[in-house]
Amino acid sequence: MTPAPPGTQPTHTLTSYYRPEHVEGTRIVDPTPGPAGRGGGFRVLYDAGYEIDHMREELFARVPTAEEAQLLQLSPGEWVVELHRTTYTADGTVVEFAVGIHAATRFAWSYDFKVPDSAATEGESK
Repeated sequence: MTPAPPGTQPTHTLTSYYRPEHVEGTRIVDPTPGPAGRGGGFRVLYDAGYEIDHMREELFARVPTAEEAQLLQLSPGEWVVELHRTTYTADGTVVEFAVGIHAATRFAWSYDFKVPDSAATEGESK
């Protein structure tokens, strides 16, 4: 297999799942890929009254299926990283679950988050 020029291979796939009662009557129910438009699914949820508060992402590496290897144009032996993302409103309502399959050598994650104060006692904050 001849390597493709940089930037021409797909990096990942991502499929989002929503509760029907949250997206009924919105553009997100259009069956064509990418129907959410500018702002994506989160904008559709916001417009429907579901403001995103936080999300949980779980990542794990694995061997790709034959279909994934073909779709992502993976070299033999290249692994994928599978992402499971659960998105919540402030009251804990799950408004999206997404599964992403990422070519491990063509995708990177970067996280920046606050670390709790380990010196504070329970119920105390600074």
